[in-house]
Amino acid sequence: MSPALARFARDRAALVAAFLLLGLALAAAAAPLLWPVDPDAVGGPPLLRPFLDPAHPLGTDRLGRDVLARLLHGARLSLTVAVAAAAASSVLGAAVGLAAGLVGGRIDDLLMRITDAFQTVPGFLLALAFVSVFGPDARSVVLAIAASAWTGPARLIRAEIVALRGRDFVLAAIVAGLPRRDVALRVLLPNALPPVVAYAAVSVASAVLIEAALSFLGLADPNRASWGAMIAEGRAVLVSEPWLSILPGLALLSTVLAVNLVGEGLNEALAPRRARP
Repeated sequence: MSPALARFARDRAALVAAFLLLGLALAAAAAPLLWPVDPDAVGGPPLLRPFLDPAHPLGTDRLGRDVLARLLHGARLSLTVAVAAAAASSVLGAAVGLAAGLVGGRIDDLLMRITDAFQTVPGFLLALAFVSVFGPDARSVVLAIAASAWTGPARLIRAEIVALRGRDFVLAAIVAGLPRRDVALRVLLPNALPPVVAYAAVSVASAVLIEAALSFLGLADPNRASWGAMIAEGRAVLVSEPWLSILPGLALLSTVLAVNLVGEGLNEALAPRRARP
């Protein structure tokens, strides 16, 4: 077992959160097998309360759609969008940060000023504008979230590259005649990635919340079940049937909390603090 993995395994909260996320991901991926019910089909009486009918263990919504099926399929959408958006933002941010930190000079200044410009706009407002222009499908939501989240990885990678490029092992690679591209991709980038990996977990949590917020406002794919849309639909009967909003809200809360705990565990595992004297 690698030292980083051993440190992560010692963090019980992060380990439990990781197993929770793994279970959620497996349940979402196997949703048609675990609960073969169409999440958009009317399969029972409307507003059936949880635990009253084995055919609908978590009840039905106002249209008679199965809540459990919608929760599982909503998890598929939320996790897929969040992971895709976090991956896209990390790749874009890493490319910008690597170019800025490696080239320096005017290129560095230009790229960092562009990064500053994007950071002045709140991420959700940028995603809201993006989806409003390009439409509320899943691909647009992924691109919208990635467009608002790449600045963090870009700054992290640039800071790491600037700190590493004067180190002895980098200078040794240059003196040995290693091409500049190989120095960047094979020497600098692998050593600069650990903070970005930890940050990517935080980006997933942020992406889950943004996707839910867009769905809540009706700006996500209307043809797919989503936790945010389920919370919004439950508002009309919040007083009499609060579970319609509480169940997807709890799913959203537990997912974001688990992702944040995993992110903190990764941060501690990949960049451990120095022992105090």
